[in-house]
Amino acid sequence: MAQAVTGVMKWFYPATTYTDMTQASEEDFRLSCAYAVVVVANTHIQYSSPRAGGSTALKRSKHKHRREETTARSRSTDDSLRRSGCGTLDISGCNSEGEATQRINDFWEPPDFGASGDPNTTSSQSARKSANKRDGDRKIYQRQNKTTDTLLTPERSSSPQSHQSTDTVLKTTYRMPTTPDSLPRDDSLPLNEDNESAELTERLSRLLDLDGDQKKSTLLVSELVREKRLLLAKEKKVRERKEELRAARELRLHRRQPRKALVQPLEFEWDDVVNQTIVSSNPHRVITTSIGGTELRIKDFATLLGRRAWLNDEIINTYIEWVVDAANKAAIAQAKEFDEPTSTVPKFIAHNSFFYENLVKKGPSSTQGLMRRKKAPGTSLLDVDSVFVPICKGSHWTVGVVRPIAKTIEYFDSMGGNPYSFIKLMRDWLKFQLGEKYIEAEWNTPRTACAHQSNGYDCGVFVCTNAFCVALGLDTSCYDECDMLQQRRIIAAVLINRGFLGDFAWNGKGL
Repeated sequence: MAQAVTGVMKWFYPATTYTDMTQASEEDFRLSCAYAVVVVANTHIQYSSPRAGGSTALKRSKHKHRREETTARSRSTDDSLRRSGCGTLDISGCNSEGEATQRINDFWEPPDFGASGDPNTTSSQSARKSANKRDGDRKIYQRQNKTTDTLLTPERSSSPQSHQSTDTVLKTTYRMPTTPDSLPRDDSLPLNEDNESAELTERLSRLLDLDGDQKKSTLLVSELVREKRLLLAKEKKVRERKEELRAARELRLHRRQPRKALVQPLEFEWDDVVNQTIVSSNPHRVITTSIGGTELRIKDFATLLGRRAWLNDEIINTYIEWVVDAANKAAIAQAKEFDEPTSTVPKFIAHNSFFYENLVKKGPSSTQGLMRRKKAPGTSLLDVDSVFVPICKGSHWTVGVVRPIAKTIEYFDSMGGNPYSFIKLMRDWLKFQLGEKYIEAEWNTPRTACAHQSNGYDCGVFVCTNAFCVALGLDTSCYDECDMLQQRRIIAAVLINRGFLGDFAWNGKGL
């Protein structure tokens, strides 16, 4: 009998090994026996055959009586299962043994979320436990989202009493992960929901502000990495400097409009100084001197400040010299700013009004000694930005500008004169100076726009103003003829001040 029961149990519970009848619970045994009898009875009836003497009817009657008893026992078992929350097993509609077996297997298939196996546990208790579990999971999820700086490990503990009581809620405890040995330990701050963020901030600050050996062992950069970083920073600085220098040189190739009016009224003090110069009664009194020591007297200033007067060569030459001096000082300061070596060749050169006459009469070879004194002999002329050549033809002043940096030859005539003779003479001079490095096709002769005059006495003032604009990188058409009266007073103040210093600092007016 025990072997038969064990066989039945194995048939119904293939995943369980029963070596003895005592291993199965009483309820499992009762259910297995009940369904085994039903299946065996149905199987036996299905395969029975008629016998002589009418024994088949008697046998069927006996089996019918047994089936009724089994059905009654099964009904009581089903009622027990129904009360325990397992439902009712019905195999009455099965047409074959395989279909009945499949229905029994489906009935005893365990739920997806597991079952306690305790027949005394009701469905309401299971639902309450599932709700408690969901609440616990939700609390864990909210706590993990709230504290992103701390890893929490949930540990759920339960006891047999918790399974038996329907009012017991699963308790969840949290444990902080251990601190790695490579990081400093500090348990001064207790763990709770209020100071978790403060604890993270405190730990980060301690990691970034260590002292002594801790800092050396955790955050100190190796010497190789430090040297590499310094080298990269230095190279980056050099590249930025070169880019700024290239942009500055590129800016010199193009002229810009001034940020405000080029010609502005003088300050009250300087306006009074210029007025006192005009009213002086001694024409030979020395007012100022040029860079080379040339004296400028009252008679010279009379050509500048007199009514409808022509500027003489002393005023024009001295003013252009001060313009070139200020421009060269600014170029030296810019080279120091970009960490460039100071060049021995000046960036700006000013010739006097006799330079052009000397070229016309004696040719380019007569200027060789002069260019040595200007520190730009031969091919060193290519390092110069601009060369100013004031020209006086009869009673009209003009100015020519040779720009090796841009390889241009420009001629500024406030009355729109023809530049052909000047350009031809300058090409011959450049060919003599540069020799094989002079390529005529590379030198351009643009017709640069400049302000025009309608009278016959302001040409010298136009020459001085055009030279100032070229040296400063401004458009030579940024002023008008109506500004020339005030410009005369400004030129006089610059000459008296001996250059662009103090109140007349180079580009100090924000142009």
